[in-house]
Amino acid sequence: MVTVNKSLEEVVDFVKSSKEYKKCILLKKQMDSNEEVLQLIRKVKNCQKNYVKSNYDKSLEKDYEALVNTLKSIPVYSVYMQNLEVVNYMIDYIRDFLNDYFYRLLNSIEK
Repeated sequence: MVTVNKSLEEVVDFVKSSKEYKKCILLKKQMDSNEEVLQLIRKVKNCQKNYVKSNYDKSLEKDYEALVNTLKSIPVYSVYMQNLEVVNYMIDYIRDFLNDYFYRLLNSIEK
C-alpha cells in the first residue's frame, strides 16, 4: 500500500509541477484580487442559474452569452481557462488510464 500511495503522490506532483497548473494558481490569485472579474463571474453564475431554471428561455440565453463573452474577453480569465483546460485534460487522462487499468485487471483482459 505504501508503494501505491507513493506512486499516486508522484502523479499528483507531476500535475502540480506542470507549468499549466502553476499558471492556473497564479492567475486564480490575480482574479481573486480583481473585484471587477469576481463581480462578472458572479453575474455569469446568476444568469446561468436563471437561464437553466427558465428551461433555457431564449431571451435569457442572449444575456447569458453576452456576459460569458465579456468574461472571455478579459485576458487573465481567458488565459486561466486555457491553462485550466490543459490541467483538466491531464487529470482526465490519468483517471481514464486508471479506470482502464483496473477494468483490465479485474476482468483479466489481456492488453
